[in-house]
Amino acid sequence: KGVVLETFGSGNAPSDKWLFEALSEATQNGVVIVNKTQCTKGSVEMGLYATSLNLLSAGVISGYDITTEAILTKMMYLLADNDIDQVRRLLQLSLCGEMTIDD
Repeated sequence: KGVVLETFGSGNAPSDKWLFEALSEATQNGVVIVNKTQCTKGSVEMGLYATSLNLLSAGVISGYDITTEAILTKMMYLLADNDIDQVRRLLQLSLCGEMTIDD
């Protein structure tokens, strides 16, 4: 139901066609994919560089500056009792201070 994709820097991943197609197919089939930087500090900024545009186009959502442990826990909690659109929306909101989002 959900995937945490740990990417480079501000949310960049390889731009191979096969990866884009696989991610697109997964999101179209209702899998929630969150882009989370593998860096210990910093935030995912989808679309900042061309290498994250494919992820955005594939339906991958930003995890901003959330930790891996927090996004896994949050995703498990939300997937237990919400529809996919609600999960996607709530994953991008700070519900209890787990991430910093600039408005």
